[in-house]
Amino acid sequence: MKRSGIVEADVCVVGAGIVGLAHALEARRLGLEVVVLERDARAVGASVRNFGHCFISAMADGEALDYALLARRRWLELGGQAGLEVHQGGSLVVARHEDELELLEGVARDERRGARLIGAGEVSRLAPIPAAGLRGALHATLDVRVDPRQAVVRLAALFEQDPGARILWGVNVHGAGPGRIEADRLVVRAPIAVICPGPGYPTLPADLRPERHGLTLCRLQMLRVNAPGARQYLPALLTGLSLLRYPAFTAQAGFERVRARIEAEHPELVAAGIHLIVTQLPGGDLIVGDTHDYGDPPAPFACERLDRLVLAEASRLLGTEALHVRERWQGIYPYAPGDPFMVTAPYPGVRVVEVVSGVGMTTAMGLAPRVLAELLKAKAGATAPASPVAAPPPSVAARVDCGS
Repeated sequence: MKRSGIVEADVCVVGAGIVGLAHALEARRLGLEVVVLERDARAVGASVRNFGHCFISAMADGEALDYALLARRRWLELGGQAGLEVHQGGSLVVARHEDELELLEGVARDERRGARLIGAGEVSRLAPIPAAGLRGALHATLDVRVDPRQAVVRLAALFEQDPGARILWGVNVHGAGPGRIEADRLVVRAPIAVICPGPGYPTLPADLRPERHGLTLCRLQMLRVNAPGARQYLPALLTGLSLLRYPAFTAQAGFERVRARIEAEHPELVAAGIHLIVTQLPGGDLIVGDTHDYGDPPAPFACERLDRLVLAEASRLLGTEALHVRERWQGIYPYAPGDPFMVTAPYPGVRVVEVVSGVGMTTAMGLAPRVLAELLKAKAGATAPASPVAAPPPSVAARVDCGS
């Protein structure tokens, strides 16, 4: 594909992270020609630095859960097409106190979440962790997991094999307007543009930069460790600390009592925003994390004390002290209080889409159909040309009718 000049497409997507690829792949489902612009030469951002865990069962009632359930179907479908293994082992959220078990029981009562309450003995049958001290667990059977280091890579490769889809790597966007995206030495003319900057939103031009009170960046400390005894952990593993962070748990009766107890018993962990997640990579190593620190720009320095706190919690859960750190890194994602889905419309036909929490892998493929449906509806109702500098490409609405 030309790296300069004018490029025509039905849809231009900016950003090849999971949110951008979700929109690009959804547009191809609708039969639209798509070009993706990505500022980096390969995937290095938030989408490769996470757990690869789709925590469907923990989403808030309403659109977040709806998006997550649809996204699960998309992951299973696209994983098969892209040669990406989508593990269906679910999640285990272990409870060490009766009040935690009560919260988990409330989530299990919602049949849409596909979760069930199990006893300590069954926990050990599902995952090789000690049952001593456990009251039980939530087995969230609908949750899925992918290799975060390969997921967006494989999806991007699948996208690039499609003759109606193209990605330009190493291209920086510096301007936009109705019907056009300006990037380095090229202009993309497309009646629809979806800009998905992720944590790179501060680099956008001022007229495209999303704004919301409290919008900032969240920095995470994460580790890759050996699996003790080469054990296999099919479910993702979490503890009571995660009950403080996810809306399905915080909405339950009795949550405030649980939070007060955890804050009193573990003030250092709560202050550092630590909640334990353990997932397994295909080679056997475990991803362990994480901490939460907020600020824009994020602090560049990692704290060894926090890594040790995370490792101590992981050792307690896994029943071993023999965890050897192989890699350390910092994850990052945009964060804002309130609605986790932030969609702004700087120009007609242009949307800036951010998932302003750590649930992009869980929900992006469910969010994308809604965003595109609204854009296509607006396009179909428009009477003026999309681009002020040239005749627009053939009608997007007409292409959808022919291709669906």
